[in-house]
Amino acid sequence: MPHKVNVQSLPEDIALRITSKLTLKETARTSVLSSVWKQACVFHPNLYFGIETEPGGHAKGEVCSDPRKRMLTISKFIERVDAILKNHCGTQVNKFAVKFGLSMKHTKHINRWLSFAIASKARAVILNLSPDRNPFAYDDNYAFPFQLFDGQNGSYLHVLQLESVTLGSSPDFCGFANLKMLDLHLVILLQDLRQLLSKCCVLEWLSIRRCFELSSLCVPEPLCRLQYLRLQNCAFRSIEFHAPNLTTFEYKGSPALMNFSKCLKLKTTAIWIDVTNTLKYMLTGIPSILPNVETMHVELLIRNEMSGFTWFPLKFISLKHLTMELTCWGNTKSVFQLAYLLEVAPLLEDLHFEMLGLGPISCPVDVVDIMDLPHFHLKTVCITGFCGNDGQVELAKYILKNALILEHLILKLGGDKGCTSSSCVHEIYGRKEAKERLAPLARDGVVTIL
Repeated sequence: MPHKVNVQSLPEDIALRITSKLTLKETARTSVLSSVWKQACVFHPNLYFGIETEPGGHAKGEVCSDPRKRMLTISKFIERVDAILKNHCGTQVNKFAVKFGLSMKHTKHINRWLSFAIASKARAVILNLSPDRNPFAYDDNYAFPFQLFDGQNGSYLHVLQLESVTLGSSPDFCGFANLKMLDLHLVILLQDLRQLLSKCCVLEWLSIRRCFELSSLCVPEPLCRLQYLRLQNCAFRSIEFHAPNLTTFEYKGSPALMNFSKCLKLKTTAIWIDVTNTLKYMLTGIPSILPNVETMHVELLIRNEMSGFTWFPLKFISLKHLTMELTCWGNTKSVFQLAYLLEVAPLLEDLHFEMLGLGPISCPVDVVDIMDLPHFHLKTVCITGFCGNDGQVELAKYILKNALILEHLILKLGGDKGCTSSSCVHEIYGRKEAKERLAPLARDGVVTIL
């Protein structure tokens, strides 16, 4: 018969180990068990103060419309944070996080909390001031205090995540000597970010999202340890990185002049390009930027059929795995032009299309426009959203004819995800077209209709 464990009598080291796995709120509840558990709350290594933990707080981040209620909520939040920090031992802190809609007028409180985090040698500092506040109220942003982290004060910091703050000029700032992860979201940059990054010599992970005024990010000085880079929804016109160990790059936005020629280990990318004809950019622009990539995910918007493309001087010389999410508007004949991928990526092994916006009604496709070229490496192709559209059928026929070692052509039936009323019609028509026009052209077992 199993022995019953009296949690109130557990040794202090075990209680500390257990509470370190709990949230601060959960740990506070255990403090009523005994003096040992109350002591464990004082030594909690992860201090998280969030909007969702406040009575009346908006967990989903809605902006509070009642100014008086908002002021009261802020006042109670500040009091609670101060009370917990006053009773905390101030050592062994691993993560210090504040997720609450605060602004410039609360600078003295936030600075006091950050000073506590610095004194406690916190390895991760997370400051998200968006919740329950308009994230675009830039004039009221809290200014991040570089001066507090200067010198030895910033040497323990490994992770810095900032949202809805302003990074002012800091020419005398000596940098974060051990910072490995930097995440900037909705941050106003009043300084040259290149200058800051050059002072983060051991950075491994960098994310910059929705920093709308950032138009150029050229960092020619080597970031020798950078492995992951994410740039999303900014206003980039030019990007240049010298990161010899960069392996993963994610980008979302408009086309920009990019230079990754010194990032020879860059093998994995995810690209969302915001232009009218992204297929053209995919075939002619991206290979010049990322020629050595082996695995790629691309989201494309196809509006128009391309014309005049018969030969591509630039190729993905290493691309083996490609997934594409395609939203097709207008002339669906452009779907067949995805066959150009077999020419642009001669080493491609598996290819996955997820097609949205297509229905079975389509225009005839002029297959003469694209010349048959044998492909010697493609083994698996999957078309999700197959509905028997002429562009899809001709694309599948081209693959069956030219992919010489093809093992699987998987057709997942269905049309536009947002068109549930006609999904059955799409599925029936797609199955009919696949059986009549594709299955007879394939070797046994190559075509699978799901």
